[in-house]
Amino acid sequence: MNRVKALRITNVLLFLVFVGIAISGLTAFLFPGLIPYSTFRVAHPLTGVALVALVIIHLSLNFNWIKANYLKKKK
Repeated sequence: MNRVKALRITNVLLFLVFVGIAISGLTAFLFPGLIPYSTFRVAHPLTGVALVALVIIHLSLNFNWIKANYLKKKK
């Protein structure tokens, strides 16, 4: 799989996981009891771990761009 295709898939997954975390967190905060705590206790941390993993993949796929734009040597 080439880098661009991997980035497209990673970006879509990042969006979906972020939305899942946001919805579960906001629902638990604004409407306590709507999501059973046993479900929230499993789903919210798992999606958090998935988000961190996807961010690491995203950064590694974009590392050349980061190096070129932010890690330049100053003259």
